[in-house]
Amino acid sequence: MKLQLLFLLGMLALLMRPAGAQPTANGLTLDGVIALSLDQSAVGRQAYTTRETSYWAWRGYQANYRPQLGLAGTLPNFSRAIAPVVQPDGTTSFQSVRINNSDLGLTLSQNIGLTGGQVFVRSVVQRFDDFNGQLRRYNNQPFAVGLTQPLGQFNGLRWARRLEPLRYQESQRQYVEERETIAQRVTELYFDVLLEQVNAEVARQNAEATAELLRIGQERFRLGRLSQSDLLQLELNLLDARQAQTQAQLNAQNATVDLQAYTGLAEAPALAVPRPAPQPVVRRLAPWSRPGSTAAPRWLFAAGCCRPSATWPRPAVPPDFKPRSRPTWAT
Repeated sequence: MKLQLLFLLGMLALLMRPAGAQPTANGLTLDGVIALSLDQSAVGRQAYTTRETSYWAWRGYQANYRPQLGLAGTLPNFSRAIAPVVQPDGTTSFQSVRINNSDLGLTLSQNIGLTGGQVFVRSVVQRFDDFNGQLRRYNNQPFAVGLTQPLGQFNGLRWARRLEPLRYQESQRQYVEERETIAQRVTELYFDVLLEQVNAEVARQNAEATAELLRIGQERFRLGRLSQSDLLQLELNLLDARQAQTQAQLNAQNATVDLQAYTGLAEAPALAVPRPAPQPVVRRLAPWSRPGSTAAPRWLFAAGCCRPSATWPRPAVPPDFKPRSRPTWAT
């Protein structure tokens, strides 16, 4: 039993060695796994796609305040039918009608965000063909200026000018927060795998040590220096150690599968134990850097509970920001 106690003390001293003494040349580092997760994992691609969707929604909002050039028309517009034609004597004659009435228009428009109206410049050309009568006519409107102004209706451009900048800032901050959440989750899974691998290695060494103790016990039993009950206890310890080794290996495999499923890695990665990092200084996050800092004003504007001022939307970092002296703490 003293030999077993000395062996356990040696294993404890081995595990308490600094992590920097362990080899890190082979295997993926924590930064590498996080980078792969942000690029290949489903959650990373979802966050990127959400940011791209918000970006193009922002570009679409900006396009509403820029001149729009549009080309519209019906080309060709051929029609063939049997039409009833009333004759001078009162009878009806059914005649075949084959016509082509095509038009093409070019419009340059500009939305007015203040009133919700639209000013436009339009040019239209039209062609009419009567194939039965061998007749062809053209109609052209080279220049036309107009103004469209809805009265008593909702001005969507005005509200979009208030809400879209806040929504865009909120989406960008949400993207940063989602990436940090992914990195945090990958870090947890990464160290779970390392912990289970260490536990599996410890269980394997315990099983080998228990087997060695059983071999020594059998020699002592053969020499008559160990009772049969102690020998049976050593055999039971070996069975328990092998069972613990099997369970530890299963836990290590499950942790590896969880890391693969979250990061999108095709094969089980070989992880490297990171070196001890310096203790970071935890600082309080500025209120305006959180996604909710723009969500609340946007909800209030949409509900009509307040009016926007010149200071909204608030920039990501106020130009007159001066950090106050606050105590910092380390974790």
